[in-house]
Amino acid sequence: EPGNGLLDEGGIHALVGATGVGKTTTVAKLAGLCARAHGPSSVGLITLDTQRMGAHEQLREHARSMGLVAHLAHDRAALQDLLGLFAAKRMVLIDTSGLAPRELGKEDTLNVLDLPGVRRLLVLNAGAQGDALDQVVAAFRSEGVQQAVLSKIDEAVKLGPALDVAIRHQLLLRGVTHGQKVPDDWADADPAELVRQSMRVTNPSAFDPKAADLGFYFIQPEPRPAAGGRLHA
Repeated sequence: EPGNGLLDEGGIHALVGATGVGKTTTVAKLAGLCARAHGPSSVGLITLDTQRMGAHEQLREHARSMGLVAHLAHDRAALQDLLGLFAAKRMVLIDTSGLAPRELGKEDTLNVLDLPGVRRLLVLNAGAQGDALDQVVAAFRSEGVQQAVLSKIDEAVKLGPALDVAIRHQLLLRGVTHGQKVPDDWADADPAELVRQSMRVTNPSAFDPKAADLGFYFIQPEPRPAAGGRLHA
C-alpha cells in the first residue's frame, strides 16, 4: 500500500534474517541515504554481529565512507544504552548476526531486540528458493505486522516465488535492493513494478519439462501381482 518510505518514517529498525542475505549492505544503504537527506548526525548505527569474522569492520568501513560511526553492542544492556544515546536520531539501524531458521538458540538471540521502539525488518534474498523463503519467514515471525525487504532482486532469475511468499504471509514490503552500490541501489517497494518484473518473459529454464519428458509424467505403472499371484484393484 502507498505510504511513507522508511527514510521518511525514520525510527529504530533491526535488520534480521539468514546468513548472506545482505543485511549489512542494506543497513549501509539506508544509513547513507538518510545521511544524504538529513545529515550524518541524523543516523545511528549499531551492530550486534559478534559472530561473523569481520562483520563489525565491514559496517565500520561503510560508515566511515559516509562520515558515520558504527557502534558495537555485545548484549542487551549495551544495546539499551546505545539506544538511549541515540534517542534524538531520526533513524537508528541495527545490524544483527545471520541465523539459520532452525538454529539452536535463535530465539535467545532475537529476544535481545525486544526493546521499546525497536521494529524488526526481515531481509529476504529475492533469488532464494520459494520453500527456503517460506521457512525463513515462518522462523522469524514476530508479533504484529511483519515488515520485510527483498534483497538482491537483480540476481533473482525468477521473482515470483519471493512475491508469492510475501503475499501468503501478508508481509509489509518496505523496500528492495538491486545491487551492491552503497547507498544508491535501494528503492521503496513499488507493487506495479514488482509484478511487472515477476511476469517478465525470461529465458527458458533448464528445469522446464521437455516434450520428450511428458511420457514419464503420464505413464501408468504396471500393476504388481499381490501375494499368491493374484491382482487386486
